[in-house]
Amino acid sequence: MELRIREVVEALEGRLLEGDPEKKVVGISTDSRTLEAGQLFFALKGKRYDGHDFLEEVKQKGASGAVIQREVGRIGFSLIKVENTLHALGRLASFWRDRLKGVVIGITGSCGKTTTKEMITHLLNLGGFKVSQSPKSYNNQIGLPLSLLWASPEDEAIVLEMGMSSFGEISYLSRIARPKLGVITNIGPAHLEGVSDLKGVQRAKSELLHGMNSDSILIYNEDDPLVREIAQNFEGEKVSFGKSSKSTIRAEDIRVTEKGVSFTLRVPSENIRVSTRVLGEGGVYCSLAASSVAIVMGIPLEKIGEGLSSFEPLPMRGRMVRLRDFWIIDDCYNSNPLSLRSALNVLSLVSGRKIAVLGDMAELGSSAEVYHKEVGRWCAQLGIDALFLLGKWAESIASGAIEEGFKGFLFIGKDHAQIGKALKEYLREGDFVLLKGSRIMEMEKVKGFLEEE
Repeated sequence: MELRIREVVEALEGRLLEGDPEKKVVGISTDSRTLEAGQLFFALKGKRYDGHDFLEEVKQKGASGAVIQREVGRIGFSLIKVENTLHALGRLASFWRDRLKGVVIGITGSCGKTTTKEMITHLLNLGGFKVSQSPKSYNNQIGLPLSLLWASPEDEAIVLEMGMSSFGEISYLSRIARPKLGVITNIGPAHLEGVSDLKGVQRAKSELLHGMNSDSILIYNEDDPLVREIAQNFEGEKVSFGKSSKSTIRAEDIRVTEKGVSFTLRVPSENIRVSTRVLGEGGVYCSLAASSVAIVMGIPLEKIGEGLSSFEPLPMRGRMVRLRDFWIIDDCYNSNPLSLRSALNVLSLVSGRKIAVLGDMAELGSSAEVYHKEVGRWCAQLGIDALFLLGKWAESIASGAIEEGFKGFLFIGKDHAQIGKALKEYLREGDFVLLKGSRIMEMEKVKGFLEEE
């Protein structure tokens, strides 16, 4: 991006305390550690940090100025005073959104958002589009505005992810991004602490529509009844995906193995056999969502098939990795009941011993014990051979498994090191190990112990 300080002041309705109003701004940063010369620094204030403490540092690094919300005295470069720097970041992103000519694609859902975002980007790149996307999981009140501000007016597509932990968050993000294409992957029990129950999740995800208008297109999961209800309230064009015969774009003759999935991708006038290394049922739905966007954007079916097969699953998001003489299903990044059920289904298909190494599913509120017990029952029903459990709810998973008749090996560890040591002693050639837990559980640390000789 390129703006003048005076344009930023006008967009934010702020006050220039000092500095040159004609100074160029060539980017935005909220992190003093990674700020580059010419970028404008937003001094955000969090629970454990205050960006106002780093103004001298960013000045020395060549920042074009800073946006602040409290008096700091004279610094010697451009200072723009606003009421709230976080809100100002969103406001500048909304201002910049008006200058973007590309199609803005907003994605939300309870799981599969990031993989779907990466798949969409991969397909659009193959289709010849100039694409900008949210890096990593930049899907909150800081990440999404930054993603928009890092996009260029020359980009033909801007792919954004929208997450939430409470009501109003997706509404805020959607009104900033104003998606031309809105994608809802699914609705499941995630972030229940902030929204109470599944109907609360549905209400929160439906806020994606708040930034869309009658010219927008909603792309949604026809197989998910809660998502279907949201779609019924949208008055613009709709494209559905799923296994259902009612879906605009559907998957038929699905084959799921431990190496990925294959299916016939059918659109109203043609079909093609496709495959992806993204594992399990989640791989089917991510592929369908991404393919739906690609089809709306005019990419030929053959190119979509090529893109799905060449897409590389993301680290810690369901990637199959060989480690010496056993296999790891690395799904460490996050966990909720919907995504965990899908991962356990994949594990149940493998030919070797099936070992589940599970950490807590976070943010389930008062339903946490019920869902963790349910996980234990699934493990017993799916014939999992061994359970290695870590976290506050490990006993609940174990209890559910035993109640359902689990007869396999069961180990509850107090920390990652203990789990890693016990797992090393248990493993033998040909085993398959699923690693999964919420982000707070850092289950990749167990993988680190396994990688040690």
